[in-house]
Amino acid sequence: MGVFENHAASVVSKTDPKWHNDTIFTLTNLPFLWLNRRGQRFVNEDIVYDFALWGNITYTNGGYYYFILDQPTIDYLKTHRLDWTDSFERTFKTLSHQDMTHTVGPFPTIEKDLQDAINEGAAVKEQTLAQIANTLNFDYNTIQQTVLEYNQIINSGFDSDFNKSEEFLQFPVSQGPFYAVQAQSTTLGTIGGIAVDEALHVLDKNGQIIPNLYATGNNASGMYDTSYPTLEGISCAFAWNSGRIAGEDAAKSL
Repeated sequence: MGVFENHAASVVSKTDPKWHNDTIFTLTNLPFLWLNRRGQRFVNEDIVYDFALWGNITYTNGGYYYFILDQPTIDYLKTHRLDWTDSFERTFKTLSHQDMTHTVGPFPTIEKDLQDAINEGAAVKEQTLAQIANTLNFDYNTIQQTVLEYNQIINSGFDSDFNKSEEFLQFPVSQGPFYAVQAQSTTLGTIGGIAVDEALHVLDKNGQIIPNLYATGNNASGMYDTSYPTLEGISCAFAWNSGRIAGEDAAKSL
């Protein structure tokens, strides 16, 4: 099982695996400015709307990135709605053939929520970009140039670097304090597993059935090729259905 299913990215507490903050979760699902571990912009951030590509770009950039917000952005989000769509809403509304709201926010507790993330080791707040660079071990000249170029893109309304949609070119990063929130690569499960037949019997190295032994869900091979399809629910659906098939077959021998 050397292959796994990349799936989006998430903000994770350094101390509490059960930690969750709704505001931080939603902010992670929006295309703000993203910086890799070198302090460089590395992708069109509206890749956030494709979970597989989002997960893959996060993994290939070292498994994490930071999204950057400045104080005017925080102030705006505190009291205003955005005519954007949460990436999770877009995915699930599309799959269920429902209309999307095309709005997120406002986030009246956003500063408290960001402090919560800071307390969990998932974010940092600094007064200057130089301090952000020092805290995150970025080269200051790199992050300074990255932010300068991004702000120029915002002002022009055209992303000549990555072709980010104009509707998302809304928030420059210009006035401190600045917040950097770390989003980490997340995994749904493995792709691969043990060789099985159509009834989920485990097969030996010669392709022969091993009696009374079954493998289902992600422990069974044959469902996927080299990647997880860009369609939500396949992993769960196969787990449920393969369990049913194996159970029905096993019941025949009772």
